[in-house]
Amino acid sequence: MSNLQLELKMARMETDNASRSMREKTASLTEMQMEIDLVTRSAMDANARAAEGIEVAESAKTDKAQVEELKAKVAALQEWAIASSAAKEAVIEENKMLERKLQEYERLTIEEDTQGGASSPNGKTKIVERKLWTKTSSLVVGAGTLESRLFELGENKVMDFETVILRWKFDITPNDQDIHFSILKGKVDLKKYRDAEAVIKDRVVVGGGGGEVQGAFAVHNACTVVWSNEHSWVRPRAIKFSIETFAVM
Repeated sequence: MSNLQLELKMARMETDNASRSMREKTASLTEMQMEIDLVTRSAMDANARAAEGIEVAESAKTDKAQVEELKAKVAALQEWAIASSAAKEAVIEENKMLERKLQEYERLTIEEDTQGGASSPNGKTKIVERKLWTKTSSLVVGAGTLESRLFELGENKVMDFETVILRWKFDITPNDQDIHFSILKGKVDLKKYRDAEAVIKDRVVVGGGGGEVQGAFAVHNACTVVWSNEHSWVRPRAIKFSIETFAVM
């Protein structure tokens, strides 16, 4: 019996040793699996970072290309701006040259008119005039009312040695009726026209008339022409007029 008990004890010891060894191997395998997982996870992270690095590099390349494209556009715009500035300066210089030529031409024309045609055959001084503009229109002046029109020299240039003449002509319908006619200096409100400075004031014209005056544009290069029918409380007046301005020397 003692031999059998001894063998049984030895078998149990071997079984315990085998179990212990198995547990150690299992623990070792578990640790190895954990290390493998860690390595795998690290590799995946490294791959992800590498992919991000590739995307960043590609993005950097794209950004660089866009920057180069923008630089090219900026350079083109700068060249265009320089060319436009040069063209503008050329146009300004050409305009100045044309103005000088025009002034010289006007001076020569005036000298020719003064020297060659200053006197007519009968010995009288010849008047040289230059038309600035002509304006024609019509209007109706109601009974007991008045109407006006504003006229301006506008962009027409007048030399210091020239005098501006205003020539007027108008017809009245019915032609047997009269109207009061005024030419006022500057832009005048009809409410204040009685006190305005005038070159013609309340001239009575029957059927129509005409004439010319100087100094009409003495105030702000403008004048106000007034037709008054305030004296008639029954019949209106139809006016057809023509206004011309001349620069005279």
